[in-house]
Amino acid sequence: MRICFDKGRKIAAALCLLLLAPAAQAAVIDGGEAGTVLRAQPDEGAAALGRFYSGTEVEILGDAGGGWTQVAIGAGYAGVSGYLPAASLADHAAGWGRMMCVCSPYGTQSVVLRDRPSDSYSALAMLEVGTQVCVIGTADAYCYVCLDDGSVGCLSVRELE
Repeated sequence: MRICFDKGRKIAAALCLLLLAPAAQAAVIDGGEAGTVLRAQPDEGAAALGRFYSGTEVEILGDAGGGWTQVAIGAGYAGVSGYLPAASLADHAAGWGRMMCVCSPYGTQSVVLRDRPSDSYSALAMLEVGTQVCVIGTADAYCYVCLDDGSVGCLSVRELE
């Protein structure tokens, strides 16, 4: 009987800790019409991972110092993380990407959603032609898109209309 009581107290304590743990802080990019560049490191000269539109939702992972914030974009089975200037974040929604349809310039019935903006990166999913996606950013000839489940991946600009 004492074992059950101790076990129950441990479970209750664990639940209390979960409830008291700080929740992830959400924000949106507020970088004007041009959006904001997500960087690989907290430095203006660091590699650009892509330009994300104002209104794109982000999860704040932490303060990187020097006016930079570490963020994650996307949920589900895929996303991208990096650093944004803290001044480019707001705590309210200012809009959210633009809806586009998947098309195939190759004559196929589906296209490959990649984890990074290149044809050589890992495939995340196959998207059927006609699927609606929300374009939230760009990187050269690729677009970052958000799926219904919150996952983020990349498609070639030729694969969207």
